Formats: sequence, C-alpha cells, structure tokens
Amino acid sequence: MLERAEIEIFLTLAEELHFGRTAARLHISPPQVTQTVQKTERRLGVALFTRTSRRVALTEVGRSLREDLLPLYEGIKRAMGRAEMAGRGMTGMLSVGFMGTQAGRILSAAHAVFEARNPDFRVRIVETHLHHHVAQLRDGTADLLLTALPVDEPDMSVGAVVTRGVRYMCVAADHRLAGRGAVSFEDLAGETFVAFAESVPAHWADFHLPRWTPGGQPIGRFSEPCSTYAEALAIVAAGRAIVPGDAQLLLFYQRPDISFVKIPDMPPIEHGLVWRTSDDTDRRLRAFVDVVLEVAPALASPGTIPAATGTSAVPVVPGAAEATRPSLSAFPGGISSR
Repeated sequence: MLERAEIEIFLTLAEELHFGRTAARLHISPPQVTQTVQKTERRLGVALFTRTSRRVALTEVGRSLREDLLPLYEGIKRAMGRAEMAGRGMTGMLSVGFMGTQAGRILSAAHAVFEARNPDFRVRIVETHLHHHVAQLRDGTADLLLTALPVDEPDMSVGAVVTRGVRYMCVAADHRLAGRGAVSFEDLAGETFVAFAESVPAHWADFHLPRWTPGGQPIGRFSEPCSTYAEALAIVAAGRAIVPGDAQLLLFYQRPDISFVKIPDMPPIEHGLVWRTSDDTDRRLRAFVDVVLEVAPALASPGTIPAATGTSAVPVVPGAAEATRPSLSAFPGGISSR
C-alpha cells in the first residue's frame, strides 16, 4: 500500500517531469522527492521513471499507475474539499442582485469563479431596479446587492466600494448641453431631473438628483416618477428631463436619441456591496464579497475606476477569502511544510 506522501510526490512528478519543480510545488526539498520516488520503486519492484541528466520520463508502468491513481486521488481531493467547505459553511445557495449592466457583468464573473472554487455551492443572480433600493434584501429575494450608493439604512451593512466613476448626465440628443463633452454642475441650473419612485429614500434621491446647484440655483424634478432606469431614459429621450449616470453609459447605453455629457465637478457615482447587518458573520457571503473584489478591476468600464480598496463596514471574517479548492498538498497531515 502506497503512503499518501508517495502518491502526492509520484503524481506531481508525473505531471511536472522535473524534480526541482516538483519539490518547489510541494514545498519540500529535491532530495526528498528523489528518495521518496526511489522508495516507491523499491516497494513496487519496478521503475516508474527513466532519468537522464536532461530528461525525466514515465515508464510504461509509470504511465499505467498514473492513469489508475489519478481519478482515485482526484475523488479523494473532492471529498476532502466538500468536507472542508461544509466545515466552513460553504454549502447552499446565495442570491446576489445587481443594478446596472456593469454590476451585472461583475457579478456574473464572480459567480463563475466562486462556483468553480466551491462546487457544492450555488449562486443565483437577480436584477434590482431603482424602485427596489434595498427591498430585495429585506424580503429575502437577495442576500447581497451590488448597487449604486449611498445606502444609509439601520439594518444594512455597506462594504467596499467596487467602482467609482465620474458623473455623466443623460440629455436628449437635441438638448442645449448635448455635444458639449463636459459642463459644470452650475450649468444644470433650471434643468429638470427625472423623479424616482416613492420607495427610493430621500437621501439616495437627493444625492443623485440634487435640488440646487453649488451657486444656489434650483433644479427641478419631473412630475411622473420612474421605477427603472429604462423608464428614465425614455423620458430623457423625449426631452422632458435629464438623468445622471457614470462612465458605463458610454459603453452599454448608447442610443441615437440621447447624448452623454460629463459633469466632472459633481461627486462621482459609486457602486458598492450591501447586505443585511444580521448576516455580517456569514462566511459564505463574505467569501463571495472577496471574489467580487478580486474580479471587479478587470471588468470596470473605461473611465470607471475600480475602487475595491474601500474599507469594509465590518471586520472581514478570518479565512473567508482563502481558496477552497484543495491542492496536492492539502490533505490534513500531508507532506507540505507550509
């Protein structure tokens, strides 16, 4: 019967075909690799590798042994991984919601990475709209949101800011500001913003749709509230109001009847992660948050700055970000010196 260390070293060397790389990968010394392989070959009474000064290769018996051992070994790794994930609470399902196309792309990428690392876990992605705000967290249809900030609710925790982008204004194609590239906040005097549904808190609406310019000039609100961003864009295209957004507008929301104008002196638009405060210690949620912050920088729209260095609202659960896929040296009591 081969020992676990012998199996690990044999399979790793069979893949690397190099004693130095095998030793580095398993965090042991090259002589330990050589000694263990020789011990295995003596026990079996047959050579598993041919060695020269330039080349290491499997013998016919070595290839057969690798083919027989590898699926069994992978099965053991999967079983150990499932047990480890269950011990960490990494089983079940998490529902995550997104607002906007960019947030959807980020969560979709995080979903793929997270499920690959945690095969017994399922992530369900749902869309959230302006009128929802954090309602989906409260009614349980979502456990985590990647949404436009600010969120200031006593029962909600706000984690890291994921993206931060300069503010743009959506105006009709024939609007007086269309085609100007960039204007100042003060240039919005006398304009009319769309209005949001009553379910949207005043602090959120006032941040995105300020009622006054820095110089004290009024900005109006449209009489009919919008429940979704698509509804807001329809009102903008008709020339009845304007609505803000960030740089993802240029990539995902182009249409011939709307123009986008940069407002660089307005506060930037941030998207962040929000969850129920009662779930602050949920390892599954925090592990998914870590994956979102990992994948987001590569997916931020041009002109939108990845801002995943923000500070979490609560302490990160120790170990939540660790990869859960076991390696060749992941067996308890194995040969790794880590």
